[in-house]
Amino acid sequence: MEADKRDIAMDDIPPDLIRTLTKLGLVESEARIYVALLIMKNAEVRELIAALGFSKPSTYASLRTLEDKGLIVLVNAKPMIYQAVPEDIGLEILVDAYTKAKEEAKDRLSVLSKSGMTFPGTARSPDSLWFVFNKKNIEYKIRDMLRNAKKSVFLIASDQYIKHFTQLADTILDLELIVFSENPRMEKSLKKIFKSNQATVQVVSTVELVNALSKLNSVYQEGFLQPLEETLLMLNFGNTLFLIVDDAEILSVPPLSNESTIGFNLRDPRAIANRKLKYRDLHPISG
Repeated sequence: MEADKRDIAMDDIPPDLIRTLTKLGLVESEARIYVALLIMKNAEVRELIAALGFSKPSTYASLRTLEDKGLIVLVNAKPMIYQAVPEDIGLEILVDAYTKAKEEAKDRLSVLSKSGMTFPGTARSPDSLWFVFNKKNIEYKIRDMLRNAKKSVFLIASDQYIKHFTQLADTILDLELIVFSENPRMEKSLKKIFKSNQATVQVVSTVELVNALSKLNSVYQEGFLQPLEETLLMLNFGNTLFLIVDDAEILSVPPLSNESTIGFNLRDPRAIANRKLKYRDLHPISG
């Protein structure tokens, strides 16, 4: 082996690196070969087989795929010697391919969902169907909704979600933000961030929020309001979010425990209008 090349074994390649590359579209054998070539600078096929322990057919198949993707280059025909493109170029190629595939899939899935297609023996779901998101993908849904916002954003949420909304400060969207936080400087900070936008920004404490929700949801009978407030205070409002974008889509995360965080997404203008009208009554909380 040439002096500038390193001996490599399967154990030399970090498993978390391989997992990351597979998330970008490579299968495990392709990821290992690409990393091995980056470390070895260039290598004959027989050297890769010996180093990684793959079968000959599997190695050749992976090399062809990597070459088709532009991640490796054949630099010598006999014997066959391959070289990997530099990692910054390689990662850019993978990200571009991933993004292109995402957009193609999104377009095709959109066409499919609008086609009215059903499987035999099944009924088509109503347009007002709620979609459920778990804790792992709620933040992805928030970013998706904000990225596609055209006119307005209406938000009631705990301050843990603020990182997603500060990006709206320089937009021309109609913004209504009610944030509950125990940070006494939060309102001043948010109004400074959104000073260039005609945003309605209000910060309230959890207790103020609970009082307002109690009044919105209770029947005003003596002896009932206080137990409802006590029940609400037992909930975990740290995860709570109520987001409406363009009066056309809603994402609601109720105040459940950390282990049970779940979000509900709906596209139903009539239902959204009713909820928005109801929760607008929260604006005068601190007044």
